[in-house]
Amino acid sequence: MSIHLHKIKIQKTIFIGGIVLFFIKVTAFYLTNSVGILSDALESTVNIITGFVTLKSLQFAIKPRDEDHPYGHGKVELITASIEGILIGIAGILIIIEAIKRLGSPVSVVQMDIGIYLLLFTSVINYLMGSYSIKEGQKSNSIGLIAGGKHLISDTYSTLALIGGLVIYKFSGLQWIDSVLAIVLGIFILVTGFNVLRTTLNGLMDEADVTALGILIGHLEEHKSPSWIYIHKLTYLKFGSVSHVDLHLTVPWYFDMRKSKYEIQSLKKIISNHLPEDDVDISIQSEPCEYVMCQSCRVDCYDRRHQFDHDMPWTVELVTSTNKYNNSLKAETK
Repeated sequence: MSIHLHKIKIQKTIFIGGIVLFFIKVTAFYLTNSVGILSDALESTVNIITGFVTLKSLQFAIKPRDEDHPYGHGKVELITASIEGILIGIAGILIIIEAIKRLGSPVSVVQMDIGIYLLLFTSVINYLMGSYSIKEGQKSNSIGLIAGGKHLISDTYSTLALIGGLVIYKFSGLQWIDSVLAIVLGIFILVTGFNVLRTTLNGLMDEADVTALGILIGHLEEHKSPSWIYIHKLTYLKFGSVSHVDLHLTVPWYFDMRKSKYEIQSLKKIISNHLPEDDVDISIQSEPCEYVMCQSCRVDCYDRRHQFDHDMPWTVELVTSTNKYNNSLKAETK
C-alpha cells in the first residue's frame, strides 16, 4: 500500500470513529442533562466535519502534478487544517455562550454515573486515535493528520477535565460547577483552534521550518565534498508530499560544465535521500569561486591566492542567506 493510500485509510478510520463517539456523547447528554457533556458533544461535531474535510483533502492531494499545479496539490491539506482550526474556535465560542446562559439558571444533572462512564470510554478512544494520527502524520509529513490528531488529543484532555468536574459536582451538589466547567472547556477549545490555525497559516505563507532546515543542512555538512566550497540562498518549501529545494552552489572556477553537473547531481542525491517527502524537486545553480574564498577552501588548487586558514561551518543562517562574500568581492577581483 502506498503512503498516500495509507493516510487515506487512517483518516477514514478516524472519521468513522468520530461519528460513533459523537452519538455516544449525545446519548450521555440526554441521559444526564449536563451542559458540560453537551459542550463536549458539540466539539465532536467539529471532529466529524473536519474528519470528512480532511479525508477529501487527502484524496485530492494525491493527484499528480499538472501544468496548473507544478508542485502538486499537497497544500490543500494546509487549507483544510486551517478550516479545522476555525471550526474548533467556533465550537469553543458556542460552548461558552451556552454555558453562560445556563450559569444564570443552572439545571440538575441526573444519572451522572452513566454519563461519566460513557465519557471515560470516549476519552480513551479519542486519545488512541489522536496519538496514532499524529504518529502516522509525522511519518508521512501530513499536516492534515497531525492537526487532526492534535485536535483529538485536546478533546481527550478536555473530556477528562469534564469528568473530574462532574465527579466534584456529584459529591458537592453545586449546580453551577457544570456551567463553569463548560466555560473553561470552551476557552481551552478556543485556544486549541487558534494554535491549529496559526500553524497552518504559517505553512500557507511558506514560513521557513528552521528545525527541518537544520536537519537537512546537517546532512549536507556531513556528506559535503571539498569541491562544494560554499552554499547560499537555500530554500526548502513543503507542499504536502512534494517538496522544493533551491540553492546556489559554489565550485572551483575552472570546473567545466560536465564537472559542475557531476557535483550538482551528487548534491541532489544527498538532498533527496535525506528529505521525508516522496517527491522532491531540486534546483541548484552552480557559481564559480572567487579568491576571497581561498582561506576556507580545501581544494588542492593551482591558482590559490590565500592559504587555507579555517573551515566555514554550514549553519542555517549562513546557508539560507545571500552570498556573504559580496562585499569582499567588490574590493577584490581576479
